[in-house]
Amino acid sequence: MTTFTKVPQAIEDVLEDRHATTSRRDFLKTSGALVVSFGAAGVTGPDSLAAAVGGEEAAAAQQAGPYPDPDFRQLDTWVAIHADNTATFYVGKTDCGQGTGTAFRQMMADELDIAYTDTSLVMGSTDVTPDQGGSGGSDGIERDGWPMRRVAAEARRVLLEMASGHFGVPVEQLDVSDAVIALKSDPIRTVTYAELIGDRRFNVMLTGGNINSVSGVADVKPVQDLRIVGQSPQRYDIPPKVDGSLTWAVDVRLPGMTHARNVKPRVAGATLRGFDESSIRNLPGFIRVVSRGNYLAVVCEREEQAIDAARRLQVDWDEPSAAPFPTSDELYAYMRSATPTSSADPRVVGSPQAALARAAQVIEAEYDFPFQGHTAIGPAHALADPSDGQMTIYSNDMKSYGMRNGVAEFLGMPRDQVRVVWMEGPQAYGRTAADDAGFEAAFLAKEIGLPVRMQWTREEESAWDTKGPAFTFRLRGGLDAQGELIALEYDAQSADYNHVGYNEVETVLISQLMGSRLATPNRGRGATPSEMYAIPNRRMTTQVVRLPLIWETPLRTGNLRDPAGPQVTFASESFIDELAAAAHADPVEFRLKLLNAGTDDDSGFKRARSIATVRAAADAYGWDRRPSPKPLAAGTILTGRG
Repeated sequence: MTTFTKVPQAIEDVLEDRHATTSRRDFLKTSGALVVSFGAAGVTGPDSLAAAVGGEEAAAAQQAGPYPDPDFRQLDTWVAIHADNTATFYVGKTDCGQGTGTAFRQMMADELDIAYTDTSLVMGSTDVTPDQGGSGGSDGIERDGWPMRRVAAEARRVLLEMASGHFGVPVEQLDVSDAVIALKSDPIRTVTYAELIGDRRFNVMLTGGNINSVSGVADVKPVQDLRIVGQSPQRYDIPPKVDGSLTWAVDVRLPGMTHARNVKPRVAGATLRGFDESSIRNLPGFIRVVSRGNYLAVVCEREEQAIDAARRLQVDWDEPSAAPFPTSDELYAYMRSATPTSSADPRVVGSPQAALARAAQVIEAEYDFPFQGHTAIGPAHALADPSDGQMTIYSNDMKSYGMRNGVAEFLGMPRDQVRVVWMEGPQAYGRTAADDAGFEAAFLAKEIGLPVRMQWTREEESAWDTKGPAFTFRLRGGLDAQGELIALEYDAQSADYNHVGYNEVETVLISQLMGSRLATPNRGRGATPSEMYAIPNRRMTTQVVRLPLIWETPLRTGNLRDPAGPQVTFASESFIDELAAAAHADPVEFRLKLLNAGTDDDSGFKRARSIATVRAAADAYGWDRRPSPKPLAAGTILTGRG
């Protein structure tokens, strides 16, 4: 029988020190909300890929594990008041570097009426935070902050009700500030949040059909009553990053931890014919070569040993004579000529063809946008620990619940025996290789029965991480005699990027290398510019084309930051500049005129915000109003390059 190494208290202490002053696990344990001892049922490694990806029925039959989902309808899931009159907030989001964690603390502290400095935040750990889905950048505050504000407001309401009973007066006769409630008639008489409920449960149920609508009885504060939101406190995550005291995901160490490196072919589309384990068996620290399908990895006692073993392992790859997809020179021509796999109905307003026919000027342009790797500042990594039949994964993946669910299905384990502990790492939005590293570490840990740290190399990250899809664009615009934009045609082709999802068993890289395939690949989806500009006659179409060999290839495509946004914005806004130049107009004024001409608002863009953004950008840049293009001469002075 394999002897598992238990999760050491040391790493749990690191997590608690980072997150809170009082152990969340101890708090829930004393409340009866969470069974901390690991489930007795062990789960053996899958004997086949089918077993590895078919564990849902088995999961239902297993006994409850140590990591049930925290109930988002329980106020205690979100807020804990400690005996020292501080508070910890628990949110299912992660901070990928832009400071949302600080903002979440501000919003919740404001609603709770507690000093920002007396709060702490736990993010994205699946066993102690509610499942709020993945983390977004653009909507991280606007959308994701609402449930946090509402539950914090409800906690404040409950505390005021408790203080009302304590003093024997109506709530209306109480004031609250910085977690201290006082009688309005006698401000010396006070009671703290800690005295009311410190280290105890609220036991208050919230309402809401889903986590985004969860709410209590209390309303959130009106804007004029907010005193912390709108301020600029020091971001709590910056000092430990600067002074080196932060424990990153890449820094986690466990007793008995092993190190793994993937072994991948030099050529896309290669298949594994065999390998010679004896070529590395006698190397120091060697533990095992793990292989299934085209997936190949080595596991050693130390990291440098795994690096050496991966380089020395003799492998026989059946490599294709030519790359199974177009070269860079041929890529855009291929995309423009390929039969689309899907095409949304064109978005048509007015009569763009007729308007172009009568235009005084017709401007045409083509833009090409290449595949773009995420290539985070640090390559993908994860640590998986299979102690006592459970699985804990330490990862910086921005969708920790998605990883938890996907890994559980992949390994054939009940979901409540798997947890993902989110920790800081080299962050990147979109579908990154962090997903892949987490699955690989978990698979290898289950195979050998020991904690496994998977670390990609820089070369591997550059070659094999998912790529933001390539795009091609053709645009035509019509200007009237006064230089007004009266028509626009937008046609785009996008490389299919919907077949690689977030933490999906069928599409994660290790699963694809093992031979997993969707029976019917998703048709993909395209994107068109948001219609914030008021153009009376317009047609916008995006078609999706599929490249050869969409599986187990370095050209696996997935969401880049702001899905399809960089590509679409690059083309559409570059063309606006071209149109402004053709109209001899200032490009800022040209945009503002198009924005101000509209009256409708769609859900994606608020016109007033767009106008304010353009003006703020121009002011910040110190923009000098002038026609476009800028004249090359001002009197006797020439400007430009050359």
